Amino acid sequence: MAPVIKPVIEPVVSPEPEPEAEPDVSPEVNPPEKSVDEPPVKRSVVKKSVPKTPVLTPQEAPAVDLLSGLRIIGEVEPVTLVPSGVTMPARIDTGATTSSIDATEIEPFERDGKKWVRFMVADRRSGEKVSLQCPVLRRVNIISHAGESLRRPVVMIKTMMGGVAFEHEFSLTDRSDFSYQVLIGRNYLQGEFVVDVNRKNVTSPMSEN
Repeated sequence: MAPVIKPVIEPVVSPEPEPEAEPDVSPEVNPPEKSVDEPPVKRSVVKKSVPKTPVLTPQEAPAVDLLSGLRIIGEVEPVTLVPSGVTMPARIDTGATTSSIDATEIEPFERDGKKWVRFMVADRRSGEKVSLQCPVLRRVNIISHAGESLRRPVVMIKTMMGGVAFEHEFSLTDRSDFSYQVLIGRNYLQGEFVVDVNRKNVTSPMSEN
């Protein structure tokens, strides 16, 4: 009797799983250490994207009228007489045609066949007195408080207001009865200034006493 041959059953051995590949370490996942030459971007850097032009407050805004582009001044402004260096508070009066200045000891004379005038200007606050000489341009009638009509000489005087020098006509008038020694009229203001009657000393702070 032939022997019975049993089949050999080999155990099924499952292949060992291959080890998972380690992920590549890229700079995006693990960035290299930051060097001193390349500082990290911080939030404070992002804040610098704000516009550099500051928002001006009303106190910082320039005194310029946006519609006309003219400088804004108040009802009283300091005016400096360039020939003498004397600075006095001036009353701004848009109703006056010509500017005027308080002058005393007015003395007419001739120079090279032309009419000139010599006069004194005094600073009421300091008591300083300055003598000026100017050619006479013409004469105008000035009505005094008493109702008298007086002929006063008109001269060209260089003055400075708001850091800008101007040459304008001034009538030489006795303003001892007025609060302000200088009156600025339309001939001075036209094309240069806009008057805000609610303000004073816009061009420069100044004590009126």
